[in-house]
Amino acid sequence: MPKRHRPGTSATSVVAHIEEIVIATSGEDAFELVFAIAAARIAGASTTRGLRSGLRSTIAGVAKAHPRLEIELPREATDELLARVDGLVADLPLEGLDAVFESLVPRVAKGDKGQFFTPRHVVDFVVRALAPKAREVVVDPACGSGAFLAHARALAAVRAFGCDVDPRAVRIARLLALAQGRDPESIARADGLRTRDLPGASVVATNPPFAGRAPADGFEVGRHVKTPERDVLFLERALDLLRPGGRLGIVLPYNKAAGTAFAALRRWLVGRARLFAIVGLPRETFLPHTAQRTFVLFAKKRARGAPPDPGERAMFVVSDRAGKDTGGEPIFRRDGALDHDLDDVLSELAPFLASEGFAA
Repeated sequence: MPKRHRPGTSATSVVAHIEEIVIATSGEDAFELVFAIAAARIAGASTTRGLRSGLRSTIAGVAKAHPRLEIELPREATDELLARVDGLVADLPLEGLDAVFESLVPRVAKGDKGQFFTPRHVVDFVVRALAPKAREVVVDPACGSGAFLAHARALAAVRAFGCDVDPRAVRIARLLALAQGRDPESIARADGLRTRDLPGASVVATNPPFAGRAPADGFEVGRHVKTPERDVLFLERALDLLRPGGRLGIVLPYNKAAGTAFAALRRWLVGRARLFAIVGLPRETFLPHTAQRTFVLFAKKRARGAPPDPGERAMFVVSDRAGKDTGGEPIFRRDGALDHDLDDVLSELAPFLASEGFAA
């Protein structure tokens, strides 16, 4: 039977311990402290003396060498505090550090914008289904902390680019790029709906913000949806970024797949892209932030003017296990792995995508 508790080494446990230490010692912002230490750990080896020169001086060296990381060590951070927090994060793998950062980013600030960090098993599923290949250009126009880009880099020697409006998320994404030996400049702080800084893409993998509306001037979907929400605009933006034949994996609210109000949007979408698969995600996927139902759309951009083929097929799959309970708490198997079924879904989906030439 799955277990409804977190191992003591989970990101939540580490963050709780860090915040307890930081608040009791200085009352400072734990994010800035952890970010500075993580940057020193990741980039410190490339400085003149590295960590041998002491953590504080290494942080200063990394801040000077990588100004776009915007490292700001809190003034009240004593050497003892640095050492104690460093002891908690020093041995974390990159995935664990990523999870710690996301736990430290204020949830309210993200939730008000309809932005929620994507669970890592969902990110992994989407990227593996997209199957990026070496030298392909992978883009995320709403990259948050850069999880889709990081997973794509880990899977193949891709060229990955992203942007986001949230300053802390962008800094995390830049640090993760640096940790993978990539240029932090590949991540821009910009509005993905409007920026011209993103290149044409072979693959777009993204989970755009759902809530709120944005000006729809210049977007085709404004003619098909009365009051386009941001996720709809990002759907069009993703297709615009893709080269003909480029692959899309995007997380969207379920009403875009089934709601009668979005029938015209779906007709427009079929004209712009060939749909390969729709994967329904459990309602618990984004808890405790939202109980909104979501799905992942896999599609391929059509060449301009190319009509849909009547013989086109698409696969519809439903994931039943989110790896969370109804309170948003993780559910683990006996072996410590998260209790989700997306590996099984991918085993069913991948042969179909291959037979239909999705990644060809």
